[in-house]
Amino acid sequence: MTVASSDSTTVLLHKLTMIAQDDGVMVGRPDTASYAVFPEEGAEALRMLDSGLPVSEVAAWYERTCGETLDVEDFLEALGELGFLRAEGEDDSASAQVRWQRLGRWTFSWPAWLCYTALIGAAIVAMVRDRSLRPSYHDVFFTDHLALIPITLTVVQIPCILVHEGFHALSGRRLGLPSTLTISRRLYYLVAETRLDSLFSVERRRRYLPFVAGMLADTVLVAIMTLLAVALRGYGPAWCSAVCLAVAFTCVMRLIWQFMFYLETDLYYVLTNALRCSDLQNATRFQLRTLFRRLLRRTLPQPDADWSDRDRAMARWYAPLLVAGYGFSIGSLVWAGIPTTVHFWSQIADRFRGTGTPTAGLLDAASFVGLTSLQIGLLLYVTVRDRRARKATNQGVPS
Repeated sequence: MTVASSDSTTVLLHKLTMIAQDDGVMVGRPDTASYAVFPEEGAEALRMLDSGLPVSEVAAWYERTCGETLDVEDFLEALGELGFLRAEGEDDSASAQVRWQRLGRWTFSWPAWLCYTALIGAAIVAMVRDRSLRPSYHDVFFTDHLALIPITLTVVQIPCILVHEGFHALSGRRLGLPSTLTISRRLYYLVAETRLDSLFSVERRRRYLPFVAGMLADTVLVAIMTLLAVALRGYGPAWCSAVCLAVAFTCVMRLIWQFMFYLETDLYYVLTNALRCSDLQNATRFQLRTLFRRLLRRTLPQPDADWSDRDRAMARWYAPLLVAGYGFSIGSLVWAGIPTTVHFWSQIADRFRGTGTPTAGLLDAASFVGLTSLQIGLLLYVTVRDRRARKATNQGVPS
């Protein structure tokens, strides 16, 4: 769209949010998760355009205020690339009501918080009185069948993960912000994640609850499973209570996982929000790549993003933590993960090779192989998908 600075043309904008940042104003469309940091004068020019002022008047104001000419054509082209411009007669989708907003408000209302507090308090009292209710890795081994453990825990963890991610989504939707659920990868871990890029539309202090909502869900699930295990004791098979404690333990492990913030877990976003950073992880990775190439006397990499001064400053002290974190994960894989996997597969191989292995043992081994292959296949699929998406983004091709 080409408009001369002397043109009296007006432009239509979608509904935009503007949040003050340390390095400017974050302007964006929550419905499309399109955001960019504008200088204060640029944000004010957007406000003037949105109020209906002609482009020529906005350009004249900018020249008087900043002492330089506004390149109107480039400015409008940038707005078009961001999807901020709205065509004549086009509906403003940003004004549409976000689904499940009322449910989100109820989920985090004061009656709901009272229920969460009561459940967690009752579970703590039960754990204090009965040591067997306290989370332990022994809870995982609720049966002697090898395949039944991962199959059962996988099946019951799916709704637990959905509750975790659902709390993230509802905490954002209560603010009128859209969200999406996807499967992603962190190093060699396969994870489910809720994309809440639209949080850039609200003040930093209002972002904390959406970040920690999943941990709240896991804590409540631990309490519910513990109390359910107590209620089932003496009623029905003993394995029912044991499975509840096993599920509670997996939720505890998911809470511990959040402290591995170098894998961009929930607490990573809490940390970066508190530090007023927008992309600390990638800024730190770029700094490490630059240092590594400089040590090898190779060509330094070119930045693929314009990180803020705050990100660059915080990356200096975050870099050692990032290296140590990845070292811990790789070290734990070599020390415990690989040996444990080898031990499991050697047992499986012995069952298949053995001539006297009962049918139940063979089915147990075959189920374990099938489930493990499915997990590995899904991890490979997500890895290839993400690499293709990054390649398409770098080449400017929609993924």
